[in-house]
Amino acid sequence: MKITKNKNATIKKQSSVGCFSMFTLSFSITFIPAFLTNRQELISRGLLVPALFLAEFLILVPLYFIFFRKREGLGRGSFRLDVFFTLFSLIMIIQLFVPYLLAVRKTEEWMISQMSFSGAILWINIFSSVLLVPVYEEIVFRGCLFNSFKFWFNDNIYTSAIVTSVIFSALHLQYTDFRTFLMLFLVSLVLISAKIKSNGLLMPILLHMSMNAVIAGIQYLASISYTH
Repeated sequence: MKITKNKNATIKKQSSVGCFSMFTLSFSITFIPAFLTNRQELISRGLLVPALFLAEFLILVPLYFIFFRKREGLGRGSFRLDVFFTLFSLIMIIQLFVPYLLAVRKTEEWMISQMSFSGAILWINIFSSVLLVPVYEEIVFRGCLFNSFKFWFNDNIYTSAIVTSVIFSALHLQYTDFRTFLMLFLVSLVLISAKIKSNGLLMPILLHMSMNAVIAGIQYLASISYTH
């Protein structure tokens, strides 16, 4: 009995290390642009960011399907519309009303720069942020990283959620306003709630996609009205 218990503990430990390695890999990929000789050209053409998003997606998603998809809490999970719309409403409150409470009156420079492109480049940026980013970020943060912390914190979901959300918000280095980091922290907590309630990643992925689509749509309409 003791041998079986120790064996299960070893398996869980190895699983948590494997999950954390996905986060480490994702973080490492963000340094790829530093080694590109045509980095400045990609930046000026607006292609560096979507290229980085695509690299993360093409590397991390296949690894997820090969090694992690069948693990506890990392599969598709359940999906309930009432839960989805409740959590999506919370996310929209955080994104649309919390900025007023925090006296945020200026859009982040990175958001403005992303919307400053035109034609195909603009839509490549929008579609990559809506369709690619939510998939691998949910796999890495709400999936693998959260599961790792759950093991290390003895299944304490609250501490795990807080630490995961702090890391998630802190790694969005394209932003500069601390209030943006606070909003990202709160959004991450909602997405973790979706992961826990559904025991899977489909719901947080769809919530993340929906949020990014709404924000991108608002920014796009704002940029059109500004130019006119």
